[in-house]
Amino acid sequence: MPRVSICIPAYKPDFFELALKSAIAQSYTDVEIIVSDDCPTDAIEAVCSRYSSLITYSRNPHPGEYTNIMRLAGLAEGEYIKFLFDDDVLSPFCVQFLLEALEATRGRGTKLAFSPRHVIDEGNNFINLINHFQVDRGLKIIEGRDFIRLTAMHHLNLIGEYSSVMLRKADCFDGNGEFRLFRPENGVFRGLLDLSGWIELAKEGAFVAHPHPLSYFRQHSNSKSNHTTNPIFIYAIIFYEDILNYAHANGFLSPQDLPVSYRNLINVYQYWRAAFPELDARIARLSAMLDDAGRWSA
Repeated sequence: MPRVSICIPAYKPDFFELALKSAIAQSYTDVEIIVSDDCPTDAIEAVCSRYSSLITYSRNPHPGEYTNIMRLAGLAEGEYIKFLFDDDVLSPFCVQFLLEALEATRGRGTKLAFSPRHVIDEGNNFINLINHFQVDRGLKIIEGRDFIRLTAMHHLNLIGEYSSVMLRKADCFDGNGEFRLFRPENGVFRGLLDLSGWIELAKEGAFVAHPHPLSYFRQHSNSKSNHTTNPIFIYAIIFYEDILNYAHANGFLSPQDLPVSYRNLINVYQYWRAAFPELDARIARLSAMLDDAGRWSA
């Protein structure tokens, strides 16, 4: 049984082979590489056929981004899961360093390891480095409670995407064996797939950050994170309000935090309102709540 399962939910063939090669090139070798193919053509299968001795390939019988991730978690045989999306790239030391980070902090109850990540474009050109927690020397522990509070305050995905993290397979499922990192309803998840999982894990334990950037997140015109091509992108924006409400109801935000959180969320909504005019009603409601919160915290 492998120690780590590198799980690749594959749909877009454009950058897939580079992603797959980065999984094969890992310095840590006690791994299995599983590709679950959602592509409507045989393009992904054609690439995988050239690496058949190194990977496990199958088609997803129920195509869909949600089902592909959930299916891979079930197929994984490793104690740990390292997801890799088909347009991203891993550093050769990604699996090794994240595994070492989780093992070194097991006594702290860490549920997830991550690192800063590079952002690249369609031509593999460097755009910027994202390092929200300013990790630069040694491992850094982020308590789950602190992560929830900071997310509810700043309305950012402070950890990153699935390609940026490693977690234990057991933590992907609840006590009934149901996948729990996100829960679609009627085939749609009204939120952020990655951030939903990080919030769920933060309820149960801490995270550990490794200082070295260990993945490359690709921005391109066909990406799910492009609001012009993703018809349900609005759910990703308003999901932050769900997190705010959860954090407030469960005591993660102080009375002094609340006005700051409301103000920051209003700014997020105002940024997106030209693309999504339906946010105007939310801005008006949050503005009234901000006035009330300001009076209570004064």
